[in-house]
Amino acid sequence: MAEPSRKIIIDAITRMLARREHSVAEIIKKLAQKDISEASALPIIGEFSEANIQSDARYTEAKIRSCMARGIGPRRVKAELSQHDISEAMVDNALHEVAPDWFTLAREVRDKKYGLTAPEDFKQRQKQMQFLQYRGFYQSHIQYAMDGD
Repeated sequence: MAEPSRKIIIDAITRMLARREHSVAEIIKKLAQKDISEASALPIIGEFSEANIQSDARYTEAKIRSCMARGIGPRRVKAELSQHDISEAMVDNALHEVAPDWFTLAREVRDKKYGLTAPEDFKQRQKQMQFLQYRGFYQSHIQYAMDGD
């Protein structure tokens, strides 16, 4: 099968980026599903990056905001971004830029799921703490959400 033309690759990338931000790794993966090789796509993706049309930093910030809106904590945010080949340094920089209040978010997530009342017994408390841990919050965030201190 012949390699798709430059115009087809540009159109595919443009359509992806018109919908939402994408990381370079995500674009390459989606293009591979359309039988477009990484070797032919990378130079074009580079052009998009140079023109600031595609930006991993912007993608990272958008992903962090999206995760926060879904009640996802910092540990899980980092895990999701690492799956998209975003460097840890870029993630840390974006977290600093966005500057979310993880303590308040953990409290809001817990209150939304379980209500404003404190857990009645140890088993219920453990269940709520496990839920917050699954959501990706650190122990200090979980303690704050449970105790309010």
